[in-house]
Order: sequence, then structure tokens, then C-alpha cells
Amino acid sequence: MFDWAYKKRLKDDLEDWVAKGWVSASGATAILKAQEQDDGRSRLPMALAGIGMVCVALALFAFIAANWGAIPKSAKLAGIALLVASSHFAASYAAARGRKGLADLATGFATLVFVGGMALVGQIFHLPSDWAGGAFLVCLGGLAAAWLTGSRTSLVVAAVAAITWQVMRSDIGDASLAETMTGLVLLLAVFAHPVLYPARLSRWAAVSLLWVTYGRWFAETAEFAHSSDEYAVTMALAGVGGLAAALIQIDAVADLFVKWSSERPARGHGHWLMTRSMQDVGFLALCVMIVLSLIVLPEFNGDLPARGLLALPALLPLAAAVLLCGAGVLLSFATAKSRTLFAATGFALLVILVPVVTSNVLVLAAASLAALIGLCALGTWYNNRFWMLCAYLGLTAVALWLLQVTIGSLLGQSLFFLVAGVLLLGVALWLARLLRKTSPSEAASAGEGLS
Repeated sequence: MFDWAYKKRLKDDLEDWVAKGWVSASGATAILKAQEQDDGRSRLPMALAGIGMVCVALALFAFIAANWGAIPKSAKLAGIALLVASSHFAASYAAARGRKGLADLATGFATLVFVGGMALVGQIFHLPSDWAGGAFLVCLGGLAAAWLTGSRTSLVVAAVAAITWQVMRSDIGDASLAETMTGLVLLLAVFAHPVLYPARLSRWAAVSLLWVTYGRWFAETAEFAHSSDEYAVTMALAGVGGLAAALIQIDAVADLFVKWSSERPARGHGHWLMTRSMQDVGFLALCVMIVLSLIVLPEFNGDLPARGLLALPALLPLAAAVLLCGAGVLLSFATAKSRTLFAATGFALLVILVPVVTSNVLVLAAASLAALIGLCALGTWYNNRFWMLCAYLGLTAVALWLLQVTIGSLLGQSLFFLVAGVLLLGVALWLARLLRKTSPSEAASAGEGLS
């Protein structure tokens, strides 16, 4: 969530909490004062230091390149090794004195020197060009630095290198089982780091690697099956939609499991932040897939084959999403808010799969509008501005496409606005009845029952 949005929501919440007596007026004033003092200036030195670190590394590589012939090979290799060792020594020195930010920057500098050193070694010994192999070695070095020191900067470098390796490792359809399993191991190593060492940039880098790894698996399977375009579209609707829906529901199911479990399993701050990042990315992907399932379908003349649902890249994410949705509905029988999340997500996934059943544009348009309106309501209920932004952008895209399709036909425009109006009124009435049934006293008693 953006900082300004968080601060605005905090002010609104504090007013409500003070009125209910949960927070004292003096306490609310102290909280707001602390938030106003934290205006981002404390992070400015580290941001400038990070940019400066990259500039120093680039200057070093440029100096070596400019004096390539004058510097002996042994001096180049010794200089690279000395810089890496001294950078790690500086990082350990800073960490021992509690300067974690400085230690992270020093470790990141060592990782960048290692990356440049890989390229210089190839030039020194005239090794053949192998971008995929170089990216793989950089990924291993970055992961080693990240896990040994807890460096977030090194983890981001490793994630970028892993993404590069996934894209360039071999031609689509020629990958071996060993390469596929290696990619899975790299994904797990990158994905687990932000859970133990939370950082926003490393979380998004890990989630990006997840999507790239899935995309590579998807492309390999489609190429191996020699599938048609329609078959690949069916796979994409089920696979990408299922993965997006699963990412949204993992956090909610985990929360409900913790509430209902008698052993009260611990859930750390890093777990919570990681699942929330996955949830945001999944929500964005789900909205995009709803729009694409409506707009892209008319580009294909034939029907979408249902057998594409049985391909593993489609079947496994879809099955995971369905199981999570079912488990969530069962666990949330006493929590209307969570139950609405699973209902809206499940309905959106169902809408994405509608093109496999029918190609009727009117049915698809009505279903897409209903799903996006439901996601808008979900974002509003959860007071998540990012969700609301994604859903409103998707709703705008669908509305503009429908206007473009029906323009020139007054009857078509009349039907479009009629369907949209009826859907909006229906959702509004349903939400009003649902909110009336869930009174604050019932919500409080439900919360006490879970404690």
C-alpha cells in the first residue's frame, strides 16, 4: 500500500478508535505526530548510498576496460578477488556494529564486483559467450551472499540473474528435466529469502521470478504438445487465472487456519508480508485475465477446446485455486468478510473459464462486468486501494471495449447500459442486505469466539 494512502487510512481509523474508546486522544495524537515526522527523509541517505554504490562499481569496470592492455592478467584477477573479500569484510565490520543498512550495501557491492568479475574473467581467458551460463553463476553467487549475510540487495541481483537464466537457458521445447528442476530449486531459494529477511523489493523480485518460472513451464508444455493457438489460450485461461486466484486466497486461508487451529501456529511478520504481496499481484493478474478473456476471444474463429484444461500447467493451478476456495468457504462460515473474498475470487475464476463453454459475447460481457464489479466491492470492503484501482481499471477497459463494439447501434448501446445498470443495482442491493445482517455486535462476538 502507498504510504500516503496508509497515513490517510490511519487518520480515519484513529478517529473511529478514539470515538469507541479503544485509543486515548493523547495516544492518537502521539501516533499521528510520529507518522508525520517519518516523511521519508530517513530513507534518503540509504537510497543515495545505493545509487552511489552502483556508480562506483560502474566506474571501476570502466577504469579496468580503459586500461585493459596496461593491467596484467594476474593484477586483474587479484584485484577482483581483493575487492570482493574487502567488501565482505567491510560488511561484517558494519554488521558487528549494528549498521545493517551499510552492511547490506557493502554485500551488494561485493555481489556487483563478482558479476563484473565474471565478465572480466571471460575476457581475460577468451572464453566463448554464454549468457545463460553466466547468469546462472551470478545467481548462485548472489544467493550465496544473500543467505550467508541476509543481504536484500544480493537477493535482488540473484533474482534478476535467475529470471535472465530462465529466459535464455535453452530454446523452448529443448529444456531437459535437470534444467527444469534446477529452475524450481532457484525459485524456492529466492522465494524463501524475503520471508526470513523482509523487504518490499526482494518480495516483488521473488514473485516476478515465480511468474517467469511458471511462464517457462507453460511454454515448454505448449511446445511439447504441438498445440494450436486455441489450445494454448485454454491453457492460459485456466493456468494463469488459477494461479492468480490461488495467490489471492493463500493469505486468507492461512489467517483462517491460524484462527481456528487449537495449537495456534505462529505466523511471522515475513510470512504475512510475503502473502500480502502475492495477494496484490494475484489480484492484478486476475483483473487482467478477466479483461483479456473478453477482448481476446473474438480474435479466434473456432471454439476453445476443453482438453486444454487437462494440461498440467492449467490443471495444477486451477485445482489449487478450487481447493483453496473450498477450504476457505468452509473455514469462513462464521466470517462474512472472508467468505465474500472466496466467493468473489471463485466467481472471477469461473468467469475467466466461461469462454471455454460459450463464445456468446453478451454472456461474456455480462459475466465480466459482474466479476469486476464484485472485485470492486471486495476492494472497497477490505479498504485496499490497490485492489480498487485494479478492478476499476479493468471495469473501465471492459466498458470502453463494449462501447466500441456496440457503437453505431443505439439498440446495442441501450442493451449495454441496461445490463450494466441492472448488475450495479443488484450488487448494491446484495451488499446492503449483507452488511445489514453483519452488525458490529455480531462481528465482535465472532471475534471473541475465535480467540
